[in-house]
Amino acid sequence: MEGKNQLERLDETDNVTDDLMSEEELEDEEIEKPKSRKKPGIVYLSSIPTGMNPQLVREFLGVHGEIGKSFLQPIEKAGVKKKRSNKFSEGWVEFASKRVAKAVAEHLNNTKVGGKRRTRYHECLWNIKYLPRFKWAHLNERLAYEKAVRQQRMRTEIAQVKRETNFFIESVDKSKRLKKKMDKLEGWSVTQRSTEEEIAQFKTSNQNQDRTEFLRNLFNPSKSSAP
Repeated sequence: MEGKNQLERLDETDNVTDDLMSEEELEDEEIEKPKSRKKPGIVYLSSIPTGMNPQLVREFLGVHGEIGKSFLQPIEKAGVKKKRSNKFSEGWVEFASKRVAKAVAEHLNNTKVGGKRRTRYHECLWNIKYLPRFKWAHLNERLAYEKAVRQQRMRTEIAQVKRETNFFIESVDKSKRLKKKMDKLEGWSVTQRSTEEEIAQFKTSNQNQDRTEFLRNLFNPSKSSAP
């Protein structure tokens, strides 16, 4: 009887340990399960309402959902030093939830911005489009590429200006050296060397003159001997 009781007790302890192990395994499984994270979504603003800046865009769109990153492309004027521009051509806004980004693009597209009536953007329309499968890294790549293109264009323009400047300086130096030489030769009488044609003409004219004088002396000796 005592042996049977001991066996029953051992079975009960095994069952308890099995139950404990099962609970621990369940806890481990719950811990191992990755928490479902919201995928971010990005919307594209093809035009920025007049008078709006990045802060105002975040304030207006942040009412509909949590915003992560945002970027507005400033309008750069040619020939103007780099300053913070208050005008923007386009923009990108990243929402923490993809569903929120889709909903914002569907409901706000082609609708009035609103806000205070005296503001310039009150009557403007939102131009928003959701970008599927678009990540912020893609935008960084595009901006880096555009920056590299601008820098390359600037380097090309600078090199062209340098070449034109060097050519102008060389031309000025040549003209100065030539002027100095002309000033040195100003008091000198310089005759140009005769060409071959001029030498030949001079020889033929001298020969003709000598022949006419010879014939005149031969046929009219009295005239040639007269005082």
